[in-house]
Amino acid sequence: MPWIPAGAVSDDAATRRIDSPAGPILVIALEPGRRDWVAIEDRCSHADCPFSSDGALELAPDGTGGRAICDCHGSEFDLRTGAVLRGPADRPIAVFPVAERDGRLEVEVPG
Repeated sequence: MPWIPAGAVSDDAATRRIDSPAGPILVIALEPGRRDWVAIEDRCSHADCPFSSDGALELAPDGTGGRAICDCHGSEFDLRTGAVLRGPADRPIAVFPVAERDGRLEVEVPG
């Protein structure tokens, strides 16, 4: 699977949206120091609403994770696993590995 660029770690954006062969992806810093990153598909598995425009991210205060909340129908997903935390969605969302290399972030996506 290819790795695609997701910007510099030092960028001010704690959340960024990137385009990929797998579709739009949100790359999210889970803590203020921005050393722990997750990447999720930017769409709810229930009605395909994008989290970036029709949703919210709620991060755990201790940097251990959080959830993506879809404003369309209220579904919630675990940021680390993609698991459904609250319906009506009944399928998880995709999560992608994130790596930091030489001060830059990369996301591994299906080719």
